[in-house]
This record gives sequence, structure tokens and C-alpha cells, in this order.
Amino acid sequence: MGERRSGKAVYLHVGAPTAGTAFLHRVLWDNRRRLADAGVCYPIAGPQEHFGAVMDLREMSWGGRRDPSWDGAWRRMAERALDWDGPTVVFSQGLLGGATEQQVKRAVAALEPAEVHVVFATRDLGWQLILDWQEQIRHAHMIPFERFVDDLVRLGIKAPEPYGEMFWGLHDPVRVLAAWESAVPQERVHVLTVPGPGGEAGVLWDRFRDLTGIGAGVCDIGGIPADEPLTAVDAELLRRLNERIGPALGEDYEHAVREHLLGHGRTGGAARARMVLPARHAQWAAARTRETVASLRASGYHVAGDLAELAASPDPAPGLLPGEVPDELIATVSVEVVAHLLEELTMARERIGLAHLHSELADVRENLRELIEAAADPSPALQRAARRAAGRRGR
Repeated sequence: MGERRSGKAVYLHVGAPTAGTAFLHRVLWDNRRRLADAGVCYPIAGPQEHFGAVMDLREMSWGGRRDPSWDGAWRRMAERALDWDGPTVVFSQGLLGGATEQQVKRAVAALEPAEVHVVFATRDLGWQLILDWQEQIRHAHMIPFERFVDDLVRLGIKAPEPYGEMFWGLHDPVRVLAAWESAVPQERVHVLTVPGPGGEAGVLWDRFRDLTGIGAGVCDIGGIPADEPLTAVDAELLRRLNERIGPALGEDYEHAVREHLLGHGRTGGAARARMVLPARHAQWAAARTRETVASLRASGYHVAGDLAELAASPDPAPGLLPGEVPDELIATVSVEVVAHLLEELTMARERIGLAHLHSELADVRENLRELIEAAADPSPALQRAARRAAGRRGR
């Protein structure tokens, strides 16, 4: 471990949550050893510790509970960062953007005397609205998309909980970075523009690694999936299912939905249609994005990428609102999902059967060993071994 020196740079990637954040988390975690060899510390000991650190800093609970392991997690992360003997530390968590000025100052103070930088990734507002609603649906919420957008447009951060604060408090770069600028000099605040969905994930990574000083060949991003949006049909199907499967699955909800449900409808055509904003809000979102771009240009923040990407003309390809998805299409995709789940269940039963067979074979091998050992003394010992073998076969 090296001394705690001021020349070290700590990059805090603070959001936005649906602007490539999950992809960056996977890259950093999967390549943590390669990063360390290159002098870059990712100060996380477990794949979800970044979440606990932010829950600790922001004094939050999640899903109505607070894990005791979160207590002190920000301090533990900061101590690893300060003890690192290399020049660079990178920490990433999308909920960090919602920190208050008081929490921001506490976060930065815990990392001093290191030179703290803040990175905020963003894309055009229309896609942010779509992707944030989809993230809510992935966490068992049931609010219709049109009402979600109506409330956020009409009421702003005062929209019904948790949506107003979770959206405007985490996705508005002007609001988020104003809080962080209370503790971090303007020249150390960085805005990272994100290509639209379907864009090359490598572009986002190249911009992030160039910004943080990670070498081009350090990390292997092959096989790490990009964060892609759900289709309108998949999203609406999940929203309708949430009322039933959320309570039933409990803590297994997110794993089951991610691994076994989403993306397994194979119908083409309209079932693959992307989501779009309600027409009544499309122009408002475009205008609000242009205002945000103007504020960021005037801020003096460093930009990695191109702010013009945020205000680019929307893709003219047709799309669907979730509320417009026909029931017949939901039914068709539901049949395909059920077929997929039955295939998964059959394979799981086969795997369980093989595991049981392996267990039985192990018993047979043990029986044979005992019989062979007992054969040297063919009296009561052999009889006891034979009885044990017979008993196992009878199970």
C-alpha cells in the first residue's frame, strides 16, 4: 500500500442510471484485475458493494429495508482508494448523482487529499424517459408509461414518489452537477455523451477510458452486453405481469425476470417495435434537451463526446407506445415466453436428474469400497457393510 498522496486522481462516475451505467459496471468489475495491473484501482470487493457504499453515503434504504452490511461501506471504499499506490481510482454508481450538497461534501472529504473528478453520462431526454420507465418496470412497478411521462412533464421533481425524485433528481445533468460543483472544481467536472440505443457500446467505453486515463488495451469488453432497451411489447407484457409475479417471486424477482423472461418472445414485425414517446410530449422533450445542451455548453465543464449528439433529430423509424400494444400481440408473445419457460424447466429437470444420478453413483462407489475393505474380514464386518449397502439401495 502506498502513502495517501494528493497527486492521485479519483474518478466518481455518478450517473445517469440508464445512460450506459450498467454496461460500465460490468466492464469495470470483469476487468478489475487487469485494471489493477495497469495502475487503476476499482475499489470494490464484491459485485454489489458499489450499491451499498452509495446507500451508506446517502443514508438510504431500498425496497423498505436497509442491509446492515451497508454501514461504513463508503468509508471502506474510500480507504481502499486512498491506500492504493497507483495514480488512478475509478468508482461507478448511478445513484450517486442524487446526493445532496451535504452528502457530496462528505463524499469528497472522505477521499481527500486525492484529486476528485466527477463524471456524468447523459443522452437525449426522450430516450432517458423511455429507459428510466423501463428500469422502473424491471423493478416490479406497474405505472403505465403514458401516465409516468405525463406526471414527470407536468409536475417535474414533485411527480408522485418515487418517480419524480428518481428521474429528475438523477437524470437532469444541470441539477446533479450543480450539487457536485459545490465540492469539486468546475475543471474536474466531466460530461460524457452517450450514443443512442443501438449505437456501438465500444464508443461509450472509449470515451470513458480516455477520460479516466485507462489505456486502450487494458480492458477486454468482448462478450459484455450493451444496455439495450426493451421493445414496446416486452415492456408492456412485463408491466402487466408485475402485479402477479412481483409478490410471488419476492427477492428472486429481478434474477428471474432478467434471466428467464425478458427478450424471449421471438415474434418479428410489430412485436420487435421500439418504444416511442407520446406524440404530445415529443416536441417538449426535444426543446428541454436543447435547453440542457445550452446550459452544459455555458457551464465550462469538460465534455467527452459531442453535446450535439444529445439534440440530434430523433430516429424516424416507427415505434409503439406500450398502451397501444394490441392484446393479440401480447397474447402471441406470451405463448412464446411460456414455451421458452417450459423448455427451461425441462432442461432444469434433466440437470436435476443427472445430479441425482451422480449422487447415486457416488453411493454405489462408497458401497463397493466398504465391501472390498470388509472382504478381508468376512465375519460380522462384511455383514454390516452388506446391510448398509442394501439400505442405501432401498432409498
